[in-house]
Amino acid sequence: MMRSIDVSKLKRPANVNPGPAPMLQWIRIEHLVVDDSYQRDLKAGNWKAIQRIADGFRWSRFSPVFVAPVEGGRFAVIDGQHRTHAAAICGFAEVPCQVVQMSLEEQAASFAAVNGLVTKVTLQQIFKAALTAGENWAVECDRICRDAGSRLMTYLATTDAKKPGEIYAIALIRSYQERGKGQLVTFALKSLRDSEGGQDAVMWSNDVLKALLSAVVDRPWLHKQNVNLAGFLDRFDIFAAIDRAEDFARQKRRQGHVGISRWDIAAAEIGEGLDKAFPQRIALPKAEVA
Repeated sequence: MMRSIDVSKLKRPANVNPGPAPMLQWIRIEHLVVDDSYQRDLKAGNWKAIQRIADGFRWSRFSPVFVAPVEGGRFAVIDGQHRTHAAAICGFAEVPCQVVQMSLEEQAASFAAVNGLVTKVTLQQIFKAALTAGENWAVECDRICRDAGSRLMTYLATTDAKKPGEIYAIALIRSYQERGKGQLVTFALKSLRDSEGGQDAVMWSNDVLKALLSAVVDRPWLHKQNVNLAGFLDRFDIFAAIDRAEDFARQKRRQGHVGISRWDIAAAEIGEGLDKAFPQRIALPKAEVA
């Protein structure tokens, strides 16, 4: 579905003072500089991001670098130093740039505006774009959920609008997909879908899924033994376990213990319940023939 640009619901500003019009041109990377008086330092995380851009470099994903002319025939990078570094790694000598005349003060203000006032892209929007592009991680995450009769959502919804089987925990599903645990996740989600409690949207919240999937994935024999996990979910009070975990974690934090995760505690309690309900059956060694 294609949408036209429609601004009929908005008002035109009383005063429009856009400043000098930008120019688009290719500029040699050796002529681009970074002004440390307002630009961010490149730390380990930034270099990892640059490497990821370089590893998957495509011009179709490269937006023009935002620059301003400075002394010596050079151009200060206001936005796009990650992209520029990645292009240099790939051996390109030039990058497309949007050039705007501005003072140093305006450069700093523009940097703050571009990086601080930008509309945040949600994980759902990233997943939707990746799924449309056929990226493997997105296709696999979508399949993991669909095979369980559930759906990994490409948009956010209010609490009242959420329905059973709708999953918004994209980062969680992706983390298991990347670890090769997709089959176990599908098993857990299908069991939740088949349970009576799974007919309630609240059972598909991120809180429940985080604790439940952790407990199930740590016990792969549940899937191999084809246990009645749906029946267990109807008997076990997951919300009570999560509440107890939160109380315990809060108490430990008051005592000065940091790094206490209520999700790990809740997953441990769910896991204990699973171990009691479905003891792992260990195959006996085969008798040797005399």
